[in-house]
Amino acid sequence: MSNIRPHRPGNRVVRKRLDAQTIITLQDDPRVESAPTTASHAKIFVMAVMVIVAVGTTLLMLPWATEDRHSTNIIDALFTAVSAFSVTGLATVDTQSHWSFLGEFIILVLIQLGGFGFMAGTSMILIILGRGASLRANMMMQDGSPTMSLHEVYTFSRRIVRYIVVAEIIGAIVLTLHFARYEAPVTAVWWGVFHSISAFCNAGFDLQVTSPSMNGHTRSPIALTTVALLIQLGSLSFMVVADVWRQRRWKSLQLDTKLVLLVNFSLIAISALWFLIVEWNAALAPIDTGWKPLNAAFQAISARTAGFTSADWSQAHNATMYLWIVVMMVGGAAGSTAGGVKLATIGVVFMAVISTLKGRPEPQAFGRRIAHQVVYRALALIAIFMSVHFLISMMLVMSEDIFNTEHFSFLSLMFEAMSALATVGLSTGITSMLSDGGKLVLILGMFIGRLGPITLVYALTRRMQVERFRYPEANIRIG
Repeated sequence: MSNIRPHRPGNRVVRKRLDAQTIITLQDDPRVESAPTTASHAKIFVMAVMVIVAVGTTLLMLPWATEDRHSTNIIDALFTAVSAFSVTGLATVDTQSHWSFLGEFIILVLIQLGGFGFMAGTSMILIILGRGASLRANMMMQDGSPTMSLHEVYTFSRRIVRYIVVAEIIGAIVLTLHFARYEAPVTAVWWGVFHSISAFCNAGFDLQVTSPSMNGHTRSPIALTTVALLIQLGSLSFMVVADVWRQRRWKSLQLDTKLVLLVNFSLIAISALWFLIVEWNAALAPIDTGWKPLNAAFQAISARTAGFTSADWSQAHNATMYLWIVVMMVGGAAGSTAGGVKLATIGVVFMAVISTLKGRPEPQAFGRRIAHQVVYRALALIAIFMSVHFLISMMLVMSEDIFNTEHFSFLSLMFEAMSALATVGLSTGITSMLSDGGKLVLILGMFIGRLGPITLVYALTRRMQVERFRYPEANIRIG
């Protein structure tokens, strides 16, 4: 048998003498696209947010979106679109009386898109950052490559969708049955669906005119408890709830889950007790004595992240407003529909302080060590967030001093600025009276508050470098 290989198109060897100065360039196949990176995904996400807000603003400006069939001015339409998509809840016009059913439906769609988009998007980013602990994932993340496969993204997104849909459907059924006692069936269904989605997404929008927000339900434990539970399910994030559901034992929970639950419970207990004692004869004065504890607890849960109220915040003491500026800054859990610097961030800093007071060389919590890099990021996030709040407050004060004939207290403007920046939606009633300049400042605050924290954490993690050498220590005098 002959060993000579048959001539085929791919077997021919072409030899060509090349000059030493010849440069060979290989052209890229136009059919091959560059691989997506986390940086490109981030840009697409930000562009998608801007496009959705622009479309929402345009639709809200249509005459058919209002009750009187007159177009809404661009500032109020833009403010409403940003507030709805960022699940904040601040409003310059009354949702029920100003918007038609079409306008309310557009607002609800923006709320749902914002709630799902930010919960799913930030959760996946946090998972990617968490995988950076491994050498391969860290190298991929530093290079900008994604560390989650398409199958993982699809599976994780489907779980979040299922979690959101189940929670909102149950909440809608309960609230519909509650509203059906004094409203027409169609109105009860629409109100049940709208308030369920708004509560789960921590948006704070409501459709009640005679009793804004939950002020007309101060004696209804079903309504207050349902809305509060929906707010908690949205503000604690899918990852925390899934860990609790999966483990069902405190010792088996992840450290992140433990910190979130511990800080969340502590804030609810402290703020509820404070509100009950300080506002007994002020914001809680119109409420019957026996129902004041329930409403104080509702304020502690809702007014921190969602903006729903059952008390008159225009009558609240300055001490309560000042405390709530701090409470709103904390917000909910990472990867949730809530804003703020997040519960685990405060937990990390608190544990670092406790470890320092005990003389420990490194932060510890529940038998686990917290990396110094995590503490540095937490401190940087809080410091930058407070600095941005200072700038937003200063811009708001300047705009109202220059462009507005109304005079607001400095504390009220600080309160409004933090409510926008932390995407809470709680207000003392001055939002609609702000100048156009002030409304634009709050729009900027809501946009930064929604995208800023996760962007900052991602940037800080990407910039983390491995130390190849260490400088000599130097003593610094503090205290």
